[in-house]
Amino acid sequence: MLKMTDIRKTFRTDTVETHALRDFNLHVEEGDFVAVTGPSGSGKTTFLNVAGLLESFDGGDYQLDGKSVRGMNDRQLAQLRNEKIGFIFQSFNLLPDLNLFDNVDVPLRYRGFGAAERKQRIEQALETVGLANRLKHYPAQLSGGQQQRVAIARALAGSPRFLLADEPTGNLDSNMASGVLDLLSEINAQGTTIIMVTHDPGLAQRAQRNIFVRDGQVTEVKTGTNIKELLQQTAQV
Repeated sequence: MLKMTDIRKTFRTDTVETHALRDFNLHVEEGDFVAVTGPSGSGKTTFLNVAGLLESFDGGDYQLDGKSVRGMNDRQLAQLRNEKIGFIFQSFNLLPDLNLFDNVDVPLRYRGFGAAERKQRIEQALETVGLANRLKHYPAQLSGGQQQRVAIARALAGSPRFLLADEPTGNLDSNMASGVLDLLSEINAQGTTIIMVTHDPGLAQRAQRNIFVRDGQVTEVKTGTNIKELLQQTAQV
């Protein structure tokens, strides 16, 4: 589904060279639910941007759904991103002047779906996240947890092969966060591959696999490892 081999990404300024990713290797199978953790500055955000085809890489190979993305132009990358990937952000990124129906509709319009198909996809996605009865509500009328559910619906409406979730519970209290994770688990159980970046060790432990990133490299975390202690130990280094 997603295979990164020896990925390298370096950021350069006039005086500083930062190796954000180096010999980064990760293989995610279809249907996986992977949590990515690590200290600040470890390379998690760069990984997410590369995985989401939002940022290029300097070396190595990245295969998405069996197809290498190396050498693709911007148009090809945009098409692949729109067809294969759904994004869920910490800040929800909902448009306050649009109701829920229209918020979910925005990316579908870019995909060129007809009105009837868009309507069907929107209603199905909002039903999946438990908000089918709030099509005409606006983001300000919803709780934080409900807004994140709308963001998930927006991602699901395009039928992505996998979801990239960037701190999807970062702006939520513990009860709302647990509800969002329950929803993501249900979506994963239906076959959608999920990669979630999170600083919350408790949420990370609910994923099927835990990946720990440090200094731009990845380590598979064994089942039973205390993620919280691992993060604390790394912060002290």
